[in-house]
Amino acid sequence: MKAWKKVVSLAMAGTMTLGMSCGAVFASTSTVESVTESTAESSSDWYGDVTRFAGKKYKIGYAPATLNNAFWLAVEDGAKEAIKDSGADVELVEVDANADQSQMNDGIANLISDNVDAMLIAPADSTAAVSAIKQCNDAGVPVVNFDTPIEDDSVDLVSIIASDNYNAGYVVGEDLASKMDDGAKILVFHSNRASACVQRLKGFKDALEKSGKKYTIVNELDGYGDTEKTMTACNDALVADPDLSAIFCVNDPSAMGAVQSIQQTSVELKNDIMVYGVDGNPDAKKLIKSGEMEGTGSQSPETLGYDSLIAALMNLNGEEVESNIVVPTFLITADNVDQFGTDGWQ
Repeated sequence: MKAWKKVVSLAMAGTMTLGMSCGAVFASTSTVESVTESTAESSSDWYGDVTRFAGKKYKIGYAPATLNNAFWLAVEDGAKEAIKDSGADVELVEVDANADQSQMNDGIANLISDNVDAMLIAPADSTAAVSAIKQCNDAGVPVVNFDTPIEDDSVDLVSIIASDNYNAGYVVGEDLASKMDDGAKILVFHSNRASACVQRLKGFKDALEKSGKKYTIVNELDGYGDTEKTMTACNDALVADPDLSAIFCVNDPSAMGAVQSIQQTSVELKNDIMVYGVDGNPDAKKLIKSGEMEGTGSQSPETLGYDSLIAALMNLNGEEVESNIVVPTFLITADNVDQFGTDGWQ
């Protein structure tokens, strides 16, 4: 079992103390029990000894929202590690969509023409991706949907393998609520084209509501999940609302953009605004350790990649795969950042 798998297992064991108290993305209820049962599927027990795939030869497509983001490269690293561990002869072929779903759809169509055996897909736009999934279905190419769920009954998916995005936002909202004063002003940087981001924001808002604290979300801006775009938008937002208490971003690149924006302003703002993200990006963890960022709802991209690749191999080998596999999420703050380290993903 790889190091990141061990870390995720530790996180699962400690999740109750970190605030996992609402349902996973795919849980049918919002009880703690449903979360515990769902997250159990993310351990290695569900796929067993991967060396049974040794010698199998396949071409598998890897289509993340973009390759211009350390998170997606870390997911790919996990997939490559799964290939190595399994001993399978897999050619992993990238599709770089540059956050453009039409570009991703074109790349997937090209791979279908090149006789790809399976696809791993994390859409940039969950709705616009449906046409590409249908093309795969028509061509008999199995699809593992990872990270960003495609929730459309008209398509066939081997499995949806995603982090508990609702909980990633929830633990952030819970932490912020414990630290903010009544009347807090909060700015949100969203990206509503991705269902994962929608779930994160929902979890965040639910935690704030449950706290009973009084607050105002002054604006929800599109950060496009991008550091530079978020920084530019945040510069204007700080002028409009200089008395912000916190900024919540649906991913860490946006959170880092918000931090950069704050760093360009007065000392008072640097000390007062709590910035949160989601991902557990190594650079974000460094900002948490230095006190420039408050926290992140963290996940393990390597686990997502590893599990997705193994799910594809299982399907190609004629094996059953769970339809929904949930990878746990948890909060990282200054209190526990040293446990996870800042040199890599957890």
